[in-house]
Amino acid sequence: MPQRAHMSKHLRQTEGRTYRNRLRKKTMKGLIREVVEAAQAGDTEAVEAGLPTAFKAIDKAASRGVIHRHTASRRKSRLAARVRTLADNA
Repeated sequence: MPQRAHMSKHLRQTEGRTYRNRLRKKTMKGLIREVVEAAQAGDTEAVEAGLPTAFKAIDKAASRGVIHRHTASRRKSRLAARVRTLADNA
């Protein structure tokens, strides 16, 4: 609990930000997982539809400060490479 009365507002703001950040990160990870699973299943239509959506979610998380921009770039690169290798193997 905050020691000062005015810090309770700061605590509420932090809780709200934490909730939104977790939600955005969870959504991003879910979209990435969907793309990877579709690629493993060999569903090229789902991959083509899901890849831009996943990229957008990653960029959005980076722009909002949920993840670092270099982390976003690395995730996008690894996702594209993973999809490419899974598509080649299928």
